[in-house]
Amino acid sequence: MKKFTVTSVLFLFASQLFAQTPCVPGTIVGTGNGYIIPDSATNFANACPGTNYQQTLYIKAPKDTSIAVTTPLSGVITADIDSFVFDANIVGLPSYLNLISTPVSLPATGTGNPKNDFVRLVVPGDSLACVSIGGMVPVSTPAATLPLSAKLRVYLSNMHSTNVALELGIPALYPGRKTDTVVNLNYYKIVVYPTPCWPTAVDNITKYNFYVIACTPNPAHSQAQISFESKSVANYQFTMVNALGETILTQSINADAGINYLNINTSNLANGMYLYSLSDGKNILSKKMEVRN
Repeated sequence: MKKFTVTSVLFLFASQLFAQTPCVPGTIVGTGNGYIIPDSATNFANACPGTNYQQTLYIKAPKDTSIAVTTPLSGVITADIDSFVFDANIVGLPSYLNLISTPVSLPATGTGNPKNDFVRLVVPGDSLACVSIGGMVPVSTPAATLPLSAKLRVYLSNMHSTNVALELGIPALYPGRKTDTVVNLNYYKIVVYPTPCWPTAVDNITKYNFYVIACTPNPAHSQAQISFESKSVANYQFTMVNALGETILTQSINADAGINYLNINTSNLANGMYLYSLSDGKNILSKKMEVRN
């Protein structure tokens, strides 16, 4: 089984949205494996005043994946992931942004039970889900970095410890019973840039023949690697522009089916924000990159 730590699990969001179009879960599958796109390194799209903001998170919950859990009596033990439950109350999310999930989020039960008395997205192991965050950013929005925080309940089974039943309240006669552990997730953020700027977002990985996964590191220090996935062997055009809209780099790419990598030398670039795009001749997907040499 694939090793995981609870703190490496990325969070998802779910809530009600009135006019926003529901997102469509991704199509990348693999029994036992889990993912979230974007990850904590790629982070959320930037926001630009006076423009529409859109960020989609794609998720596949793992199942029977071993994770590390720290307990008072046993220290670090291992357990298996059964499912995820994500709290829709994202602390720090501005009021002009709304959320909607597929599958739809469940309402609070009103019973006072901390395990289900909140609006939540339930993602069983080996299933796909997505969350769409969107809204119009007011023109008067000042430049700022908005840290986000949410709670994730990771439901576990098959605790690998003799003391864990006692520690986590699982009757000794039922060692296979599921329990949950709460993780505070606080590493996502939305950066609001002053104008002029370009809003960018995670791509719709079901609509196109390709999608951009990440630019690492970001900010880039002399070198950056851009990863993207292509559903087939294809030719792509890579373009990079600066904050003035000037094209500073173009490159043709012969991509294989699967994940591809493009190395970019940023050592001669001025510090600041850049927009890079990938096109297959029919569709174009764009993301942001920051350079700090």
